Amino acid sequence: MKTNIALILITLFYPAFSIAGEGRILLDKFLTQTNTMSANFKQVLQSSEGNLLQESEGQFYLQRPGKFRWNYTSPYPQEIVSDGDNVWIFDVDLEQVTVQKQASTLNNTPMALIESRENLETAFEIIERGEDAGMQRIELRNRKPDADFSRILLGLDEQGLRYLQLFDQFEQTTYIHFLDLESNPELDAAIFEFTPPEGVDVFGGG
Repeated sequence: MKTNIALILITLFYPAFSIAGEGRILLDKFLTQTNTMSANFKQVLQSSEGNLLQESEGQFYLQRPGKFRWNYTSPYPQEIVSDGDNVWIFDVDLEQVTVQKQASTLNNTPMALIESRENLETAFEIIERGEDAGMQRIELRNRKPDADFSRILLGLDEQGLRYLQLFDQFEQTTYIHFLDLESNPELDAAIFEFTPPEGVDVFGGG
């Protein structure tokens, strides 16, 4: 599930909508002024009844355009890296790497929120949901009926993107909270590079 979240989670860089209320102002600020980002994150998956299904945490890095890294540290180590061309998924315990072309994985996905997509409004209906707990909320409703996530709720403040709430087709909900967030830090280029470790199985990339 967390693999789907990360692949499904990349496009707020070239906004194609007009700015309206405060939520969209903050969204536009995040899209146009945040070129790099780093944060710790906590991720929670709940059933449609609200039961806890999975908890995980790790570190997230973003560099526009097209580069990101999710380092899951618990409960199982996993690395998901986009170098701008490919998305690499390394399941450490399984000693397996899967690679996919980035362009084939990101359309109509939450990563459209974090990375870049010229026609955001083509993929999502954008609705302001007002303030809650000091954050402006934006709802994205997926225009693609068979997308993994039917809608996404964003929480933003002056620091940037603080949380994502993702609603899937099975009525499960995934919460991703960004902690210790830094906007526009200087990031080492090596963060967004990935070379499969020797001896692991590599799938895809053909």
